[in-house]
Amino acid sequence: MPPRSSRSRFTMLAMILAVTAALSQPLLAKEVSLQRWPSDATAPPLQLTDMDGKEWKLHALRGKVVVLNFWASWCGPCIDELPVFNELAANESYKGKLIILGVNFKESAGVIQRFSGEHQFHYPILMDKSGEYFKKWTNGVLPTTVVIDQQGRPRWRIMGELDRANSGLKPAIDRLLAEPPTSTSRRGAPEAK
Repeated sequence: MPPRSSRSRFTMLAMILAVTAALSQPLLAKEVSLQRWPSDATAPPLQLTDMDGKEWKLHALRGKVVVLNFWASWCGPCIDELPVFNELAANESYKGKLIILGVNFKESAGVIQRFSGEHQFHYPILMDKSGEYFKKWTNGVLPTTVVIDQQGRPRWRIMGELDRANSGLKPAIDRLLAEPPTSTSRRGAPEAK
């Protein structure tokens, strides 16, 4: 049996490692909230590759409303909101005007591929292998959805699981699509109830 001081150091080291591991994981949102993107914050860069190897750059999507959804396969609320994004991606009235992009948080292509085999995605899945973009675009909460206007400006951030009836996402999208592509308006969607 190791001396008592060695056990104490080992226990302390184990506790430090457990706390460090817990702090490096994103928080899971407890309830949804639609928030305006801070007016003084510019759009972080976005340049990621999807599961088919296609590179996506935010500036190349100007002229369309873009919805970024940050998710992970181990995040229950992320899984529960998948039907909302699939419905939006399949909505005929949004074709050619709206791009939904799922941004996976730090999972391997194999994990994402297996998960995609169990769950359908009707939109591209981008791989944020290092979590760099998650840090730049979110407040550390999964799931987080960011709605970007036709000029490439983030306008809304929704933290938490989207609810078809009460997230405010669809009104935000509709309002942004109704704006002229050259609009400089900072208006967006009505607040979620």
